[in-house]
Amino acid sequence: MTLNSYSDSFILTRGLVCSVFLLVLLIPLLLVGCGNKANDAQPQKKAPLVTLATVTAGEISRSLDLTAEVVPIEAIQINSMAEGPIGFLPWREGDRVEGGQKLVEINREMYRAEVKAAEAALAVAQAKLDDLKAGTRPEEIDKARESVREAEQSAEFERSDAERIAQLVETGALPGEDVEKARVKLTAAEAKLQSARSQFNMLETGFTRTAIAVQEATVKETAAKLELAQARLNETIIAAPFAGTIIKVFVRQGDMAAMKAPLLEMADLSSLVVRCAVPETSASEARQGMKAQVRLDALPNKDLPAEVVRVYPELDPRMRTRTIELTVQEPIELVPGMFGRVRLIIESVSDAVTVPVQAVIVTPAGLQVAFVAIEGKAAQRKVETGIEEAGRIQILSGLTLGEKVIVSGQEKLKDGMEIRLPGPPPEGQPKGKSGAASPPKENPTGKANKG
Repeated sequence: MTLNSYSDSFILTRGLVCSVFLLVLLIPLLLVGCGNKANDAQPQKKAPLVTLATVTAGEISRSLDLTAEVVPIEAIQINSMAEGPIGFLPWREGDRVEGGQKLVEINREMYRAEVKAAEAALAVAQAKLDDLKAGTRPEEIDKARESVREAEQSAEFERSDAERIAQLVETGALPGEDVEKARVKLTAAEAKLQSARSQFNMLETGFTRTAIAVQEATVKETAAKLELAQARLNETIIAAPFAGTIIKVFVRQGDMAAMKAPLLEMADLSSLVVRCAVPETSASEARQGMKAQVRLDALPNKDLPAEVVRVYPELDPRMRTRTIELTVQEPIELVPGMFGRVRLIIESVSDAVTVPVQAVIVTPAGLQVAFVAIEGKAAQRKVETGIEEAGRIQILSGLTLGEKVIVSGQEKLKDGMEIRLPGPPPEGQPKGKSGAASPPKENPTGKANKG
């Protein structure tokens, strides 16, 4: 390689190095210039787009939705209290019966015979008691006196005969055992005399109180036996305990009834109520007189006003619910077994301050806040809420009637930020701050106009 060739190579290398160095210096300058142009071309950031609603006053309530069934209060199942063939049961489902009317009769002839026997025994005992209380008749006293006289004559004869036999035995004319025989006869005659005298004295003085009391007790005993026999017979005849309608018949006339077997069911259809179960979490809030709305599956498009008329005093130990009963305040024909739904009004406020539910948001710190539109800016308010119903929520504190609250677009709002509303900007206002000067007029429904 010659000296000239070496010099040319050196010059070329130095030129390339200088070019690269200049290029490195120009790249940052070019980037800065392009960035400035991009920033100049980017439009100004717009204020958040929001919609408003008015703080209003109205009725709001807290309710509990329950399932319910129509049931009769007066409803019973009639069971057999005796065994035997059914001799009377003419009823069918839907038949109307009156209170005390015979429903079922079971044929038991043995029970009827027991009643007749007890009636006869009572009649005999009562007759004896009447005789005792009536006293002794004169002819009975005369007859007893005659019996005493005969007994005295017999005793005197036996006494004389005994003395005569004793003398003969002493002389040896009769054996000694004849004396003993004579003494036995004498003793029997004297006993008969004593009995006749006692009977005469009793008849002459009348029956004692003890005898009358004993007979009175006998009358009571036979009367109790008659009542027992009549009670067994009465168990074969069953009468309606109240006026009502036959709901179900389990047997027919001629069937054999078993002890405690179901015979029929009946109910008073004028005692129908709507019965439902309140969960344990709300059981303590159930009160008599609470208002409610009932919607039956048979009338799906009609809400019936109702009122709680009974609250059971304890929870169902298995279901952990508290039973309540309601009566429908509107005249309507209910049928047992109808299924429906109940909206129980737990709490109601007639003049509550309310806003849409969307107006209230919860901060990361757990606070409930709402944003109010004031002169084109969002003002954050801490609020306290109450009842929530049908998309609206009660405001207990933090807002006043007539204020405009932000119901959408407030997710990234901060206190004092400018806002804009839907619709074109007012005249003389630059784009990007449409509607920031003042909120739009509110329509009667409380929702912001969309322009």
